[in-house]
Amino acid sequence: MVSHQWRRFAFFSKEVVKDENGDKWSGLQDIDITCTASGRGKLLIGDSKGHLHCLTQDMKDVEVRKLYETRLTHLVQIPKAKQNIVVTVGEDEPAHPILRVWNMTPRLADSGCVRYVDLTTLSKTNVTINVTCIVVSDNMSNMAVGLADGTVWLFYKHDITREQRYKVIHSDKASITGLAFNKEVALFVATETAVHSYKRVSDSNPLPTFLSSEGCGLGLSLLTDHHQYHQFLIAPKNKFLFFTVDDPGNNLPMDGTRSHIAWYRGCLVSVSFARRTMLKQDSICDLTIYDMSNKFIGFTGTFPPVKALLVEWGSLYVIGKNNEIYKLNEKGIQEKIDILKRKCLYDDAIQLAKNNQDDHMNLIKAHGDHLASKGDHDGAISKYIGTIGHVEPSYVIRKFLDARRIHNLTQYLEALHEANVANQDHTTLLLNCYTKLKNVQKLEQFIRSEGELNFDVETAIKVCRQATYFDDAAYLAKKFNQYDWYVHIQIEDKQDYRTALDYINELPSLDKKKENVKNFGKQLMDHLPEDMTEFLIQLCGETEDPPPPEEFIPLFVNRNDCLILFLEAIVDRQPESSSQVYNALLELYLRDSQKEECREKRTEQVVEMLQNDTARYDPDHALLLMQLYRLQPGIVILCEKRGLYQHVLDCYCEDNEYKSIMDLCWRLGTEEASLWVQALRYFAVREDEESREHVAEILQYIEQKNLLPPLMVVKALSENAKTPISVLMNYITRHIQIEEEQTNENEILIKKYSEEATKMREEIKKLKTEPVIFQTNKCTQCVKKLNLPAVHLLCKHSWHQQCFEELADLEEDCPICSHDNRQTLEHLKSLDQIENLDQQFFRSVENAPDPFTAVADFFAKGVYNKPVVIDGEKKSKLQVTRSRPQVTPGLPGLPGLPGLPGLQQSYQGGGRARSSAVTREAIVFDNSPPSQDNPFAEPESNNPFAATPVTSTNNPSDQNPFAADDPVEESNNPFADDDNPFGSDSVARSPIQFIS
Repeated sequence: MVSHQWRRFAFFSKEVVKDENGDKWSGLQDIDITCTASGRGKLLIGDSKGHLHCLTQDMKDVEVRKLYETRLTHLVQIPKAKQNIVVTVGEDEPAHPILRVWNMTPRLADSGCVRYVDLTTLSKTNVTINVTCIVVSDNMSNMAVGLADGTVWLFYKHDITREQRYKVIHSDKASITGLAFNKEVALFVATETAVHSYKRVSDSNPLPTFLSSEGCGLGLSLLTDHHQYHQFLIAPKNKFLFFTVDDPGNNLPMDGTRSHIAWYRGCLVSVSFARRTMLKQDSICDLTIYDMSNKFIGFTGTFPPVKALLVEWGSLYVIGKNNEIYKLNEKGIQEKIDILKRKCLYDDAIQLAKNNQDDHMNLIKAHGDHLASKGDHDGAISKYIGTIGHVEPSYVIRKFLDARRIHNLTQYLEALHEANVANQDHTTLLLNCYTKLKNVQKLEQFIRSEGELNFDVETAIKVCRQATYFDDAAYLAKKFNQYDWYVHIQIEDKQDYRTALDYINELPSLDKKKENVKNFGKQLMDHLPEDMTEFLIQLCGETEDPPPPEEFIPLFVNRNDCLILFLEAIVDRQPESSSQVYNALLELYLRDSQKEECREKRTEQVVEMLQNDTARYDPDHALLLMQLYRLQPGIVILCEKRGLYQHVLDCYCEDNEYKSIMDLCWRLGTEEASLWVQALRYFAVREDEESREHVAEILQYIEQKNLLPPLMVVKALSENAKTPISVLMNYITRHIQIEEEQTNENEILIKKYSEEATKMREEIKKLKTEPVIFQTNKCTQCVKKLNLPAVHLLCKHSWHQQCFEELADLEEDCPICSHDNRQTLEHLKSLDQIENLDQQFFRSVENAPDPFTAVADFFAKGVYNKPVVIDGEKKSKLQVTRSRPQVTPGLPGLPGLPGLPGLQQSYQGGGRARSSAVTREAIVFDNSPPSQDNPFAEPESNNPFAATPVTSTNNPSDQNPFAADDPVEESNNPFADDDNPFGSDSVARSPIQFIS
């Protein structure tokens, strides 16, 4: 029997309910209990006098209600109803049962009966109605009443608190002993001989389902809770039977004949008669509590004959023969588990914790510890596996690090990986276990398993490499796209460079190719130079986002031949490549050009690249390389491109290439005149005959273009002591002749200026002493007869007043002579400014903290640009050399020369002011004191004919030919005597006469 197989525990404590004085509670001592019920925090007890006794938990206040006149036979409490509804069956008269529905919320005086049903009136026979049991569904929509004659009445439609329809749903010969509604409102009917079920009681004619041919006694049936899936249970002799609506269910053998049964928190409470021969059969009972989920007996105890079993307030109450009440309190789940652990019943403890939804992992761990301490390592590891995800794996691993327990450790580590909770260390440890055990089959099965990945791939690869399982490591790397690891294994472990290169070439991502090439390109280049070069060419030729070729140049260390092929291919495919690519290729060409066998070819390639306008090399870097490798054609090309003609000439001079030197001078000497000077200095120190011929040719060009003063030419040729005088003879002779001709021209000019000065003195004298007569009778503008009012100017021009006003810009200027006079005045003013600037320049240089900055500032302002000398109506740049002074043909300010500025004279005529400009025909001097506006006034420093040096920006050696240092005799100066007509003392006011 099951009762002998199940373990017994004392999970309940038994106590007698006592009053305040500690004595046995006797609140029900004098009543005859006929029925009981519980729910909603109260125990309901009916007696044979029709009273309902309501007991609270403290048992102090007993509420008594009179429900029937004679006796109360049945009670049903509906715990899940919204209102406190109680259904009762009793008798106001003997053999006359009445069903009442009570609302227990009001007090007894408030008349709590909400429905009244006289069951006698429902019977169609004259047989006495004897109610055996009653049941109400949780939703209060259905109510069934069982009778002793085997009839079951079903009240349905609406709420039981209102009028309902009724029908006979079941009829049998045997008395009804038990009724129950499940959650789906299916009705179970138990009789003394059978069990039936009605699945759809709401149908007009519901069909029964026969479940069992065994019945039970009155009160020995019930409906279990969710722990047993709401099955219907009956207790015939020596067994328990469980039923569902359609299934006969389970048969649980259990010794004994039951008098009462109840359901308490998933446990079956059974009261049976004790089998003790020395005692009377009805003097004592055995109460047993069966834990149906955990399959053990939670309590066994003896009680006097039991009248009722009630469950409320979390406890089980037992009412004895003398109406005493016993209370059974269930121990807590943790206390139960502690009891089981002390008895080493870990499996029962675990099952108990699971059923109560308590944390059971610590129990499994404790069970494993218990088995390990007893030496049952296989059993312990199986328990530890059950704790994966809850217990730290390191706790278990430390227990099995012994080499003798490596099999158990391997088993646990495999379980960790299957649960996908293993980390890198666990994978490493598992693979090491396989390698220690030499279990190649397990190792390959682990790493080559199909399905979801349950280990760290990188860790597995490392362990396989460490254990020299290179093929397995390569398999993992390739399968799980560990590109770097696969190439690493092929190159460093297997030395299979061909496979590695092919694998890199097949990678789907350009970034992955670049990364692997950067990491392993050097090894591949050392072993597969040609193939690697071709691969890099293809890689850099990708149509979309190709990598920069210069990134791969470091891979070609000691492989210049391959690097040249690579760079040439890049330049051909991508002419817009960076300067780094072109610079590297240019340097490689230059290196190879040092080898005799390929010098000519590489030189041609260098020249071709330098002449290619699309080549993007760095000119400075290229020039440095040309000088480093002394490749003259390259230097010449680069220097000519950058305008460094002197550098080109230096190269030719260094190699003594006479023809190239002269060709360069004739080709570029017009733009860069200094080439001729540089060439002269080079040939001057040469002693061969060809050099002297070139010197003569250069001297002829220098003389023609006036590039150097004779003294500098002589100095350059004198650097070679062996240079014969014949080289300079013709050049010096020609320059002496030119000097003599210039001297003669200057003497003629001096004589001319003296005569003109004498003539001017005479004219000035006349202006001082004699009146000026105007005899012109025609207008200068319209050439018509001159009529008054007329304007006469000292320049002998006469005008109609109207014609004069139409043409004259200013009243004091002659419209014809004003342009030349204005230019002369501006020139004189510029000479004064230049003199002032000279003084300001020297003062700034002397006082400045940085003289060079002061000089640069003056030149940046353009204050020393070439001055312009007015020669008649033509403008020409003043060119003066130190070695060959010249006399300017036209000196501004002298009489008889165009552009002579006149002094202004105001006069009154015709009621308005008039002024005239002094020309060579008529000069009027003002008696006003000297002013800075008069270019001929004092001080002498403002005189433009004073010994003031003239600066020319064309040549720093130029100077004023009229400066004091020039060898000009004082006797020939027409302005040296005291009768200078331009002195301030000689200026006098002369009257002006008008002739009509």
